[in-house]
Amino acid sequence: MAIVANGILVAGMLGACQPENGAVPTPQTPEPTSDRNAKTTQAAGLLIKDGQVDLSYNGSGVLWKEIYATAYSEFIYAPQLITAKGYKYGTLSAEYKYTLNASGRCVQSVTNKTYIYEYNADGQLSRWYNKDKPNERREFSYTTDASGWKKSLSKVTFYDESGTKTKELKFTYGSAATGTLLLDKYPVTPDLLPDGISRYLPIFGIFNTYLVQTVTEDKYLLNGQKLSSTQYLYNYTLDYAGKAKNITLKKIYGAIVSSTDRTYSVPTYNF
Repeated sequence: MAIVANGILVAGMLGACQPENGAVPTPQTPEPTSDRNAKTTQAAGLLIKDGQVDLSYNGSGVLWKEIYATAYSEFIYAPQLITAKGYKYGTLSAEYKYTLNASGRCVQSVTNKTYIYEYNADGQLSRWYNKDKPNERREFSYTTDASGWKKSLSKVTFYDESGTKTKELKFTYGSAATGTLLLDKYPVTPDLLPDGISRYLPIFGIFNTYLVQTVTEDKYLLNGQKLSSTQYLYNYTLDYAGKAKNITLKKIYGAIVSSTDRTYSVPTYNF
C-alpha cells in the first residue's frame, strides 16, 4: 500500500517489492556494473515503475536503483548489510544503512536517526521505534486471512515521542466492486516506515495476502479523544497476470485522492 505516514493514504497495500513466493532473500553481492546494466530488464514480472518512481535491478533481480525526478538512490549489498547512497542532482546527499538478520529482515536502519524493527513469530513486522526516543513508534497488528493459514495487516497505531497515540489505521480486504477477495500478486511494503526508508527493498516481511479494500484513518487529540475518522476505498485495474496496473484511492462518498499506474518488466532476449 502506499500510505503517507503523516498524512492521508495515497496508493495501495502493494511497497518494498516482495517475491511472489513470499520468501525474503538475503541480498547478495551485485554483479559488475557493466553486466548489471546489460541485464537490467531481462527478468520478467518485476515492478519497474510505480507512479513517479522508476526501479531498476541487477541481473539476478536484486533492486539496484530507485529513480525520482531530481534524485535517485543506489543500493550496495554486503552480507546482512545494505547501504543506500542517495543522490540529488547528481551529488551525494545522504547515506542509509540497513542491518539484516539471518532471515534477511531489517532489524535496524541508520540515517540521521536510528530505528529498530521487531517481528512477530510469523516474521511480520510488529513494531518499529526510534532508538533514542523509544516512545516514538508504530505498532502493527495482524488477523488471520479468510484462507485460515496466513495473516494480513489489520491495524497500525501511531505514537509520538511522548508515547501519546496520535493515529490509527484499520484495513479490510477484497474487491470494492464484487466483495470478493483479490489475491495480491505483487505485494509491496506499505508506506508506513520511517521517513526516507525504502519501501522497495524486500526486507520488512510480507504484510498482506489480498489487496486492500478499505482503510479507516482515525486521528486522536492529545487527551486520547478521537478527533476524526475518515474511510478510504481502493479500486484496482489488473493486468493479464492479475497484478495491479492501476490503483485508485478515493474517500468513500468523496473525491478521488490519487491514481497510481504500475509497470512490470517483460522478457528480453539476447540473440
